[in-house]
Amino acid sequence: MYERDSYQTAAGPLVIIPIHHASFVMEWNGETIYCDPVDADRFADLPAPTLIVLTHHHGDHLDAEALEKLAGEDTAIIAPRIVHQKIPAEIAGRTRVMANGDKTRWHDIGIEAIAMYNTTPERQKFHEKGVGNGYLFDFAGTVVYLASDTEPTPEMERLGKIDIAFFPMNLPYTMTPDQVVECIEKTAPGYAYPFHYRFPFDEPGFEPAELAALVPAGTKTQIVERDWYE
Repeated sequence: MYERDSYQTAAGPLVIIPIHHASFVMEWNGETIYCDPVDADRFADLPAPTLIVLTHHHGDHLDAEALEKLAGEDTAIIAPRIVHQKIPAEIAGRTRVMANGDKTRWHDIGIEAIAMYNTTPERQKFHEKGVGNGYLFDFAGTVVYLASDTEPTPEMERLGKIDIAFFPMNLPYTMTPDQVVECIEKTAPGYAYPFHYRFPFDEPGFEPAELAALVPAGTKTQIVERDWYE
């Protein structure tokens, strides 16, 4: 059974369920949102998704077979164009394509697509600017930032209030713990989840405790340490 973290919003609790690596679920106000679901079996004991949000096309974020199994007839899907081009036609036909900077509302949830990309020259080949999306979700004033595969970017300084953030932490594809601290300084979330911190999954990588040890004393951000690879 997965761990569940609950945060109070103006319209009831927001429940966050870490699943594996870059996949997690959010439950709020009758909605169940799957973020980058990979391996449908991992979601077998969870409610069916009312919304699936996809960040980019890499295999540890996009699993077309899982999408076909998990997306019901009434499941909405949001994705960048590169994902839209790679998913089955039936699912693509009901997918809302968002580019960096686009905003939309889905039921009572505000959603904004945020640029995610590598900035270190030798890593820019992994995630180019404008290809994938991070996302801001506004749950009745409680804002969640899914950074996805990125390094610290200038865009982070303009995101406004963030309550909960998810930051990737592995090399060479995303960030070092020091870079995640830089992201925390730019965005000042109340809670920060380090995830996406091993690849391959069965090899040691950075661990959440390493990030927690680096955060300066007095920082208002609480590091939420979860085991994403049980």
